[in-house]
Amino acid sequence: MRYPNGFPGWIDLQTPDPDGAKAFYAEMFGWVAEDVPTDGGPPYSMLYRGGIEQGNLVCGLGPMAPQQVEAGMPSVWATYVLVGDVDEMVTAAPGAGGSVVMPALDVTGQGRMAMVADPSGAAIGLWQPAGHEGADVVNVPNAWVWSDLQSHDLAAALPFYEELFAWRWEKADPAGGSDYVVAHLDAKAETAEGVDTSVAGAMPMPPGVPQDTPSVWMIYIGVDDCDAATAKVVQLGGRVEAGPMDAGGMRMSVVADPFGAYFQMMTVPTPES
Repeated sequence: MRYPNGFPGWIDLQTPDPDGAKAFYAEMFGWVAEDVPTDGGPPYSMLYRGGIEQGNLVCGLGPMAPQQVEAGMPSVWATYVLVGDVDEMVTAAPGAGGSVVMPALDVTGQGRMAMVADPSGAAIGLWQPAGHEGADVVNVPNAWVWSDLQSHDLAAALPFYEELFAWRWEKADPAGGSDYVVAHLDAKAETAEGVDTSVAGAMPMPPGVPQDTPSVWMIYIGVDDCDAATAKVVQLGGRVEAGPMDAGGMRMSVVADPFGAYFQMMTVPTPES
C-alpha cells in the first residue's frame, strides 16, 4: 500500500452531470479524464494532472444515481480513508457512535469500499486498496491538498475518528483562540523519519451557516493564485460562497462548481523543478 492505514488517500466527486463536471474541472485545473468501465453501470472517470499516465492521478468522478438526483441530493466531493479491512471498519462504526451510509462492496480489480458517518452526521469513505492505491499527486497546485471536517457537534465526532482510524487530535494553535484541530496518524511516522504526521483537520461549523446544513468533510484544492482561481470559478459558471480571505497564513476561498458541489481552494507554493 502506498499510504498507511488511516491515511486519507483519495477523493471523488458524485455529480448529476459527469460530462459537464469534467469540462468544468478540465478548464479550472487542467484535469484530463479517463473513463473506466464498471460492472453493469455507467463509467467512472479517473482525473489526471498533466496527462493520462502513471503517476499523474489526482481524483475520481462518477455520476449520481437517478434516484439521488430525483430526491434532490446535492452533488458532493467525498474523502476516503485507506484501511486494511473495510468490513471490519463497517462493523466497528456503529460501536464508535457512527452509522453505515453505504455497506461494503467490491470494485472489481481495484479495491473494496464503504461509506460511514460520524455521530454528527458527516459521511466519510473507506477504501481498501487492491489495484487502486489512492492519489498519485497531492499537495501541489491543481491537486488535492487537504480535507477537514466541518461539524455541528465536534465533541461528539472527534472520538469516532480516534477509535476508527487511531487519529490523535491536537489543537492547531494551542495558545490561541482557534477551535481548529488537526488529526495526527502516528503510524505515518513509520514511513519516514521526521515525517509530518498530520492527515486532516476539523472545526465547528462556521458561523452563519444554516443549522440544517449537514456536517460535512470539505476538500481543499491547491492553486497558484487564490484570487485569480476564485474569479475563474465564476467565469466557468460556479459560484463563490466565501473569500478569497486570509486564514492561518494562507489565502483561501469556498466555492461551488456549476452543479452545486462545494470545495475550498488555497494558495500553495509551486514545487521547485
